Amino acid sequence: MIVYNVQRRWFTMKNDAEVYRKAGGLPTSATYKLHMESRDDLAALLNGLCGLGAEIDGANPEPPPVVIERNQITNTPPDCVPLFLIRDWERRNKINEDQK
Repeated sequence: MIVYNVQRRWFTMKNDAEVYRKAGGLPTSATYKLHMESRDDLAALLNGLCGLGAEIDGANPEPPPVVIERNQITNTPPDCVPLFLIRDWERRNKINEDQK
């Protein structure tokens, strides 16, 4: 299976990813091709997304700076995040601040 990623957005077709990348004025390197051939590849991806990669492999891999930069979490969520998730996140942060 192959999917493409541009700025935390996923695409099934490369052309769609390239149109999005170009519309955002991003360099060619902003398009990332993810190719999975097995369930092991899928499990590795999901473990990485959950932050478990280094613990499982026993290694401490460091991603390239461009990957770190594009995956930074900010207090301003992108437009693709549903409003109910944003409201839930805001509610949880308010509760945590009130408990301090």
